[in-house]
Amino acid sequence: MKDKITKSGRIGVLLGGMSAEKEISRLSGDAVYRALCRLGYNAVKIEADRSLPFKLKGKGIEIAFNALHGKIGEDGVVQGVLELMGIPYTGSGITASAIAMDKVITKHLVTSAGLLTPQYLVIDHPVAYDGMLKESGINLPYIVKPACEGSSIGINKVSVPEELPKAIAEAFKYDSRAVIEKFIDGTDVTVAIYRDRVLGSMEVGIDSRYNRKFLDYEVKYTEGMETFYIPPSLPDDVVSSVEETALSAHRLLGCSFYSRIDFRVAPGGRPYLLEINTLPGLTSLSYVPKIAENKGINYEELIEGILKSASLKGRIG
Repeated sequence: MKDKITKSGRIGVLLGGMSAEKEISRLSGDAVYRALCRLGYNAVKIEADRSLPFKLKGKGIEIAFNALHGKIGEDGVVQGVLELMGIPYTGSGITASAIAMDKVITKHLVTSAGLLTPQYLVIDHPVAYDGMLKESGINLPYIVKPACEGSSIGINKVSVPEELPKAIAEAFKYDSRAVIEKFIDGTDVTVAIYRDRVLGSMEVGIDSRYNRKFLDYEVKYTEGMETFYIPPSLPDDVVSSVEETALSAHRLLGCSFYSRIDFRVAPGGRPYLLEINTLPGLTSLSYVPKIAENKGINYEELIEGILKSASLKGRIG
């Protein structure tokens, strides 16, 4: 597909969408659009809604740069539309996108492959969980999250039993299933995959001026609240293990070209996989651009590389 992408071809930057992450997607999409324009590409922003197929056809879109996050845009739905319309697109295909968006299926797959993920329990009703939780043997503290959501939306840390009902109710605002996960004390590390190889990794923390429990939505999207260490301040062999695990997970799900895999590294160096992001954020505060910049890849170069990876993945026709 690389040779067919020209500066004159019409590129649609898909942004917004219908998920709880739509505002973050607009920030990613705006940044991508500006970068493509600076590079001289014929780009146009397209707000993704139920009329998306008509917008794509009406604007003569030849390539789709998918800057959507969350449900509908990152879970295989839009990918299916683009496959059906024959429009090459960036990011992973239908299957990898659908699997990675569902934290439960992702956990089943990675554990079956021998990769570590925190002990967890899935509930499909906001009140019938007491007995299941006792049987699971998962001890406090917990992380409670929607089964299908990103950007730390609907996620809460639970330190005492009295906090659990509210956290579960919050998770059920965003999905019909909730995941109660053992909180792993340790270090947050995220790994960027680019060109289907490890680009680099970064340790993410919270500035000591802020009294926050974990990397929640506000921390991630408020400039100055996070601290970054590239490479992570962990032993070299631990960093290598985390990066190798990330690449294994990327390949296991069949992700395409780029992704970001988040880990919690426990004391002693054991990496617990938390989440696989097939369309990681591309805002000024996002992790993949920071890792790329540290590796000497500026934002425009990163975006152009992703653009040139656009393809159809479904083998239709």
